[in-house]
Amino acid sequence: MFNPEKDFYRILLECLGKEGKSISALYRELEEKGFKHHRLILTGYLRALTDLKIVREKNVPPSKIYQVIKDSTENIYETVGRVCRKKYPNNQDLIIYVLNQTLKRPIFESELLLAGVTEHNGRVAESQEITECRKLLKRSGNIVPAHNAYHSRSEYPEELKEVIMNILVDSTDSNHLVLLTKQTKLI
Repeated sequence: MFNPEKDFYRILLECLGKEGKSISALYRELEEKGFKHHRLILTGYLRALTDLKIVREKNVPPSKIYQVIKDSTENIYETVGRVCRKKYPNNQDLIIYVLNQTLKRPIFESELLLAGVTEHNGRVAESQEITECRKLLKRSGNIVPAHNAYHSRSEYPEELKEVIMNILVDSTDSNHLVLLTKQTKLI
């Protein structure tokens, strides 16, 4: 679904792997994949990722090794699928609904597969809507799916709110700030 030319971040983290790499090794691997960025630009990018606590810098003289701290290569489809299944394990239609509401369009079969939805009873979108979605994806440089797109059969406004809040808390590592229980007063 994603154009590799526009997703350098994801490719960089994939190249680093779990063991990590030096700038030289990373530069060579990226060059083999067609990314020809100067080493200084790559170093700056890695330092920024270090500041964001996505990558760890480890001194191994005479070089530095960069390792991924946490797996942040999850895309929106995987994130929505994971959070929905965690909170509402048997509701595939909710995943379609959350993606419909978030992306403000019908969701293609390949996008549903990325979210982990293999079987669903979504309502097929009208051909005009599908055509508009294909134009949108083409303009943004993404691969244009040839199959149908879907809407959810029902609406889940409360569940949507809960899923979005969970995604926000998870993505900002703020679980420690969430009040899990409410104290009741005895009168």
